[in-house]
Amino acid sequence: MREIEIKAKVRDQEQVLRGIAQLGIVLTEPTKHHDVVFCKPGQQDYEPGSIWLRIRTEDDSKVIWTLKKDTGKRLDSIEHEVEVDDGEELETMLRLMGMELYSDLTKTRRKAKYGVIEICLDIVDGLGTFVEAEKLAPNDMDGDAVRRELWDLLQKIGIDPKDEVTQGYDVLLKAVQ
Repeated sequence: MREIEIKAKVRDQEQVLRGIAQLGIVLTEPTKHHDVVFCKPGQQDYEPGSIWLRIRTEDDSKVIWTLKKDTGKRLDSIEHEVEVDDGEELETMLRLMGMELYSDLTKTRRKAKYGVIEICLDIVDGLGTFVEAEKLAPNDMDGDAVRRELWDLLQKIGIDPKDEVTQGYDVLLKAVQ
């Protein structure tokens, strides 16, 4: 499966929350996400075919291991996830396999479903507030058509296309550090 997403900087969080509510979307309570991302030594951002491995700990308890394979298009990747019991042991194993730490970030996330689209409101430590709209799609799906669908939703909740961010939080955080 491919995860196709659009991310945008939120200029007015209250306006976005009103737009979400007007569509009848109910966001979850906030959850804390601690994301530690690994890659091969020297890996370049958004290199087609590159592999990114993320260990996400939600609310200091649930651990999800994610593999993302870059398609060469920003925020469009092949994705596989599995819940694991021990994030620290997984991190040790990745380091023994020669993977290196790319980023380490924490965010607070509220999310909801709008049909088959997942919408997330994220407050990222050191970066600010963002909104994401994402859809899981078959590998052969037309990514541009999915992006148009995602933008339709984002504009309904008050997001301006000029606020689009085409990099992941890990890349953005690395740039400011």
